[in-house]
Amino acid sequence: MPTTASPSSSSSGSASASEQPAPARVGRPWRRGDPQLGAQVLWYSYPGETDASVRANALRLVNYMVGKHMNAISVTFPFVTAGPAASRVGASARTPSVRHLGMLMDTAVAAGLRVTLRPLLDERSLVARDPLAWRGSLVPVDRAVWFRSYEAFLSPYLAVAASHHASTFVLGAELTSLEDDPRWRSVVATARKSFSGELSYDANWDDYVSRHVPVPVDHLGIDAYFPLPRLGDDASVAEIAEGWQRWLDRKSTGKLPRIVLSEVGIIAEDGAYRHPAVWTGGGKLNATVQQRWFEAACRVARDQDMAGLYWWNLDFHTAPAGGTPAGSRTSFLGRPAEAVITSCFRTWPR
Repeated sequence: MPTTASPSSSSSGSASASEQPAPARVGRPWRRGDPQLGAQVLWYSYPGETDASVRANALRLVNYMVGKHMNAISVTFPFVTAGPAASRVGASARTPSVRHLGMLMDTAVAAGLRVTLRPLLDERSLVARDPLAWRGSLVPVDRAVWFRSYEAFLSPYLAVAASHHASTFVLGAELTSLEDDPRWRSVVATARKSFSGELSYDANWDDYVSRHVPVPVDHLGIDAYFPLPRLGDDASVAEIAEGWQRWLDRKSTGKLPRIVLSEVGIIAEDGAYRHPAVWTGGGKLNATVQQRWFEAACRVARDQDMAGLYWWNLDFHTAPAGGTPAGSRTSFLGRPAEAVITSCFRTWPR
């Protein structure tokens, strides 16, 4: 996840109807063995969020995704901790309720979308104690307590994933400093008692290429923000794709049919290729930089027969048809990159 990606400040209100219409249907609903072609939906709950507003937002969002030839949705929601050394985690006022998460999942399933549920540690709960901290640098005073707390936190979300037909549950994302802990075996074993679907883990890009990620899950995802510091803003799609491939080859060469690109995104600014994980560059607006990055990511994922690709991100509360939110450099909505998504997924071999 980008180091400064934060929830939108847009209002949670949406028009509601007395009877919710059915969502649009994917032309070819996802089937086992199909690539996962979707987006990460980032959901920070707002005060006063109601069943009606959640249903309306879910319908609007799912219809947009179907229109972009997506067949999958990954729902990212936050949890918090008191600081880098804290030994407990939990939900916050911004964490959507399991009831509301179920409503979004039901809407997505009714449209034929494959559903993933994905908790992500909110870094704002860390930087108040240490400005340089991030979710990959946790050093809990008592690791045993941390893992017991994490298992307890995950429990209701695993249950809602099971009851609302999610295909995958992501047990963790970018928790680099904790990945070597043998207690992950307990997390996985406990999760399997309530969730029979696929269990996955999303590694940060540098962690993925530098070592074996030992979390014992079914599949691995990559939050893919590979820096290409030698490329200028006029770099071609082929040059960007070659740069991505060099990074991936550090891990292994050849096809990657068990790997999902769980986050792909970049800010629409000059200089972004040098630090794609940083979304506060302050450079000049450059939508072409973002467009070519998306084109290159699509090319690499297809060439390597990857299991899927998820764009970062769609805010649950933003109306996609409204285009880029005012002042945003991070969104792909209404920019050339949005057309890349449509073309990429429409022509992807199934």
